[in-house]
Amino acid sequence: MPLPIEVIIEPLCTALNLGQAVVLKAPPGAGKTTGVPPAILGHGGVDQAADAKQIWVIQPRRLAARSVASWLAQQHGESIGQTYGYHVRLDRKESAATRVVLMTTGMFLRRMQTDPLLENVGCVVLDEFHERTLDLDVALALTARLRATLRDDLRLIVMSATLDPKPIADFLDAQAEPDQPLAMCLESEGRSFPVETIYRPSSLHDRIENRISEGIRVALEQTDGHVLAFLPGVGEIERAKRVLESIDLANYAAMGRPSGLAIHTLHGGLSPQLQDAALRTHAGQRKIILTTNIAETSVTVEGVTAVVDSGLAKTSIMDSRLGLSRLEVTPISQASADQRAGRAGRTGPGLCVRLWAKEATSSRPSYDRPEIQRDDLSGIVLLLAGLGENDLSTIRWLTPPPVHSLVAAHDLLRQLGAIDAAGRITAIGRSMSSLPLHPRIAKFVIEALGRLPVADVAMAAALLSERDPLENRDRLSLTEKIDLVRKDKSRSGLIETIRSVARQIERTIGEREPGTDRDASRGTDEDSDWSRALLAAYPDRVVLRRSDDPDRGRMVGGRGVFGLKRFDATATGAPLMLCYDVDGGGKESRVRAAVTIAESWLDKEAIVEEVQVDFDPAGQSLRCRKVRQYIDLILNETPAKVEPNSQTQACLYQAALQEIETDETLARIGPNSASNREESVAVILQRLALVCRSAPPSMIDSQASGDLRTTADSQSSLDPQSILRSVLMELCAGRTSFAELRKAPWKDYLVGVIGYERWQIVQREAPTHLTLPSGNRAAVHYVAGKPPWIEAKIQECFGWTSTPRILFGRVNVQMHLLGPNRRAQQITEDLASFWATTYGEIRKELRRRYPKHFWPEDPLAAKATVNGLKPRDVV
Repeated sequence: MPLPIEVIIEPLCTALNLGQAVVLKAPPGAGKTTGVPPAILGHGGVDQAADAKQIWVIQPRRLAARSVASWLAQQHGESIGQTYGYHVRLDRKESAATRVVLMTTGMFLRRMQTDPLLENVGCVVLDEFHERTLDLDVALALTARLRATLRDDLRLIVMSATLDPKPIADFLDAQAEPDQPLAMCLESEGRSFPVETIYRPSSLHDRIENRISEGIRVALEQTDGHVLAFLPGVGEIERAKRVLESIDLANYAAMGRPSGLAIHTLHGGLSPQLQDAALRTHAGQRKIILTTNIAETSVTVEGVTAVVDSGLAKTSIMDSRLGLSRLEVTPISQASADQRAGRAGRTGPGLCVRLWAKEATSSRPSYDRPEIQRDDLSGIVLLLAGLGENDLSTIRWLTPPPVHSLVAAHDLLRQLGAIDAAGRITAIGRSMSSLPLHPRIAKFVIEALGRLPVADVAMAAALLSERDPLENRDRLSLTEKIDLVRKDKSRSGLIETIRSVARQIERTIGEREPGTDRDASRGTDEDSDWSRALLAAYPDRVVLRRSDDPDRGRMVGGRGVFGLKRFDATATGAPLMLCYDVDGGGKESRVRAAVTIAESWLDKEAIVEEVQVDFDPAGQSLRCRKVRQYIDLILNETPAKVEPNSQTQACLYQAALQEIETDETLARIGPNSASNREESVAVILQRLALVCRSAPPSMIDSQASGDLRTTADSQSSLDPQSILRSVLMELCAGRTSFAELRKAPWKDYLVGVIGYERWQIVQREAPTHLTLPSGNRAAVHYVAGKPPWIEAKIQECFGWTSTPRILFGRVNVQMHLLGPNRRAQQITEDLASFWATTYGEIRKELRRRYPKHFWPEDPLAAKATVNGLKPRDVV
């Protein structure tokens, strides 16, 4: 049957001949991955040069790259490595005759290091771009820039099953030069059969292996083909396999399958041979394939008529604060769910069993979050440094990486010695980058070579790179793990994967390090050699054990860890351990693999001896200690005398600033004696703020007048918060506690900063007291957010015809008029209105209750009294 993609091949090749980039959206079943590369190869769109440049098809997954290349070669009657080849991590099938190379994004970026202009490449095809892997985003950014600057003849196709092509095309157009043609968006119809979707939600307390087995039972009953079951990870796959093997599935198998059922697993950790076995079709046998999201795209399993979807996937998330990546089980996006369901309708009508409620589908994200926003960036930063890209902010990204993730990546690479302080790659960084391994594992290999046999180093690197099949075994050294993997006869998937990866790493080491002594024998202190190599790769995973709980400790970066006793082979309770495999989730991290180390092994340049000062909130004072620390991990400390200096001044200042943020009254750091309320820092600053805000516009600042209405620069110098910080910094010099700060001459310093003439204006316009008609003085209260106010007995105010005004006569003082019991009878800012309206009513009530006090009918004509009692001449 013709592929749906064929109808857009002609416009696609025409666009390529015109120099246009093409963004192609084609749903599963359209045939884009297997149809586009042969079509453009045969069309001549990229084959006009005499040297017949290659077409590179970039895949996010190794399995897809290998399987698609093999399928294309088979369809054209060739062996893999002739016209069609592939290049994935530690595995390559390619020759001088190869025209189409399917490769992973990682290999594409590594090949750019040796051939940055892609001189032998005529067309780059970025396939399955909707997966938005980190490497795909980098590949797009670099290829787009290369086309825009140095290779306008380089063709580019971006293919996606689900993403809207226009934003990608807009990104490419923004990269291009003005005279370059705009990118073209193309869409193809898919080819799939109808898929019935049923929802089988279950209790969240049910284990996932039981839920998936129930879904498989339904799929076996209602369809007669293979069943593809999606689970989040390898652990869940292995548990589900055990459950399925323990029950009788033959009753659910359709008739006509005499060979019965075969259970296969499919995930990225398997060897190529085991992956191929899961994909291979055997006549008469029905298969259950337990897979991760590796089977969502590109890979087609012939004969699948049912999909069972857990709706979950394991997602790598980088916690830059801890410097740890962690795998989290998260709900898949709606696009991924549709991709999975589509696998059941490739060859005929199918069934999809979803293990969640139908109503919950709409709450899932529409698309997966790009890896560049959530994953470890150290490998990419090292690779780009190898290309001379030291400042990643100059690269245009479809989705920019988070700044904190870039900082974490640079910090790690500097600790590994892979880049210098300016971000330039070092000699050891180039050696690390030449190995197709994570920077940590590459550093481990480089450190271990020369001390240990190459085969052992390769096996150890494989154990560190892949899921450890022996992670549940306590107190196993790397040497013991290597021997156990080699001797294991179980032929389990994980063991076979480790062996396969080790063989590939060993070949790579031989190619990269031809002078390495392959026959080196194990030394007498082999465990120390391994531990030193691990320390070089994981310098930020050093842990100091707690003396009161040896099973717990504190790691560089401040993270708490637990589970240390399992890995102390000597049972001596060594104070330092290297936890090279740590779970990043939870309040504390669980240690999955660790070794004991000696302090003498630590990098001497990373060890600092210094005096540290911090603030003790309980004692409200500074404390001092001498510490030895590795990076930020304190190895030991001793108390020291607090000596007033610039360091203690800065520490006390920061503690006092924090106190200001939580207590605006400054009671704990400023003078707080009740008798000196007007000397309070908060009151002085409040008075200054009120005067500055109330100063009339006509006032002009000059040294002669000391006026407060100023230019913008002068006004900022009178900002109360700026004054407070300035005075606070001065007062912290030579002091070590809040108690000493409270005794400091705050007012003198404040007046000194404000200036004497300006202070006289503050005193005049925001007085601390007002004189009442009785002759008594009433304190003026200044509280932030409230008008200035005074308290006075009613009798003390007789004869005061209007409300007193302050602040250049612009602000009424709020009057709290008290009765003989010292309780406010009226609060007003209009004293004349009070005398005229309210006083008569209050007089009737208070005259009856307090007959000895003075209650004249006309308060404006009466004489104010000091104590409120009747004057002797009044009857």
